[in-house]
Amino acid sequence: MSLSDKVEEKNNTALNPVTSELEAWVGILYSCISADNQIKDSETASLSKLLYSKEKFEGVDIAPLYAKSYHLKMELGQLKYIAACCELIKEEDKETVFAIALEILLSDGLLGEEEKNVIEVLSKELKIDSGMTSKIIEVIFLKNKGNSKEL
Repeated sequence: MSLSDKVEEKNNTALNPVTSELEAWVGILYSCISADNQIKDSETASLSKLLYSKEKFEGVDIAPLYAKSYHLKMELGQLKYIAACCELIKEEDKETVFAIALEILLSDGLLGEEEKNVIEVLSKELKIDSGMTSKIIEVIFLKNKGNSKEL
């Protein structure tokens, strides 16, 4: 790595406090479970289970990532934090992260105002085509139709 690469990496880190793809995934999904400003143990457990099912999180201790997410969300505010996280999501993972985020947001079959804001910001920041956004939302709504409680 050249000196200019190191300087650029340092500058990017200074501009974006989210420093890894794993932090970005957890940050986005953590923001979703906290969209209503309430985080239940069951939501955290469901999110952990979901993350551990992904190869990229195999052997990763998620607790420190949750802690960092909590602090950065408080420091930056939810919408700015989501935008910072979205910068580090790989192109091939954007629709997957969006679908998982929607799954979390819509697990109770309801969509509150805060959750609508999160969906709009996520779609915009992940640069997901509006047609694909609509398809993903429709599928997740159908999947969670009739849910009376969170996972």
